[in-house]
Amino acid sequence: MPRVSGKVSTVLFSPHLHDKFSLRFAMWNVVLALLPAGVAGVWFFGFSALKIIAISLITALLTELLMNLMTKNKITILDGSAVITGLLFAYNLPPAAPWYLVVIGSFFSIAIVKWAFGGLGYNFMNPALGGRIFVMAAWSNIMVNHWSYPVSKFMKEGLSFAEASTKIVGIDALTSASPLTLLKTGLENNYDYWHLFIGNIPGCIGETSKLALLIGGIYLLIIRVIQWEIPVIYIGTVGLLSWIFGGLPHGLGFFHGDALFHILSGGLFLGAFFMATDYVTSPISFRGRILFAIFLGILTVVIRLFGGYPEGVSYAIVIMNIFVPLIDRYYKGKIYGYRGVKNA
Repeated sequence: MPRVSGKVSTVLFSPHLHDKFSLRFAMWNVVLALLPAGVAGVWFFGFSALKIIAISLITALLTELLMNLMTKNKITILDGSAVITGLLFAYNLPPAAPWYLVVIGSFFSIAIVKWAFGGLGYNFMNPALGGRIFVMAAWSNIMVNHWSYPVSKFMKEGLSFAEASTKIVGIDALTSASPLTLLKTGLENNYDYWHLFIGNIPGCIGETSKLALLIGGIYLLIIRVIQWEIPVIYIGTVGLLSWIFGGLPHGLGFFHGDALFHILSGGLFLGAFFMATDYVTSPISFRGRILFAIFLGILTVVIRLFGGYPEGVSYAIVIMNIFVPLIDRYYKGKIYGYRGVKNA
């Protein structure tokens, strides 16, 4: 099979990715599919979300250009990969994240996670998630505990959209716990399924609106840029295991978990459709993708229910990214047009 670079090959997700033009087409379609989530993020979290997205994008593109010049490679800022990383990293941030965290994290995603290993096709984990985990380690309080109310809360008090946008940032900003944090700590949880689905809840910029993410994800499935196995099996596994084991941390026993709440909370849809399906860091074969998705679901639920963090999507994907070469080696695809020595 012809290769574009590293593992980016024609067998990855779509049989249509036969050349560099098709790869670029796929990349920009992913960007297009991510736009609804960005629009929803700005709608729910105001101009601060737009600022974070812009800073992350500009930093990612400038870093990509810098690494092109430093490594004396061709300019790749137009292939769409840096734009995807910049968007995904921004979508994984709380709307009150300070500008320096955005700049450092976006730079780390491109320069270290992507280019330190050779650029597109050679990174061993999803670059945006690598950046997210880095800033979580460096600024854990901001990333884990500093959630903001949506601007609609302040607009109900008579403030304009612009005025409400200023209320979710700064030292004096009112903060709230995310739905998964409330669930993990056993506090009263007033978020219903509808608000969880549309995204009018505290959370990261691009992960709260499952409706917007579903629109983008279905679009990618229809045009066959991604395939169904990873998102469907990943989300299904989280739902099933959450139902079976979700009641244990609260002393309710087996089969008392709220599966739908777990499915609609946190970054599961963003991770399942846009990060676990990354061309470079997910398995090539059909059976490999199934195994990959099942273990993603297991790790996510284990971290959510029994780990130190309320959310486990990022760590689950990064951990499984590390095992992708082993999965690909075990589930080798058939090589067509090849004859052995005896047959020859």
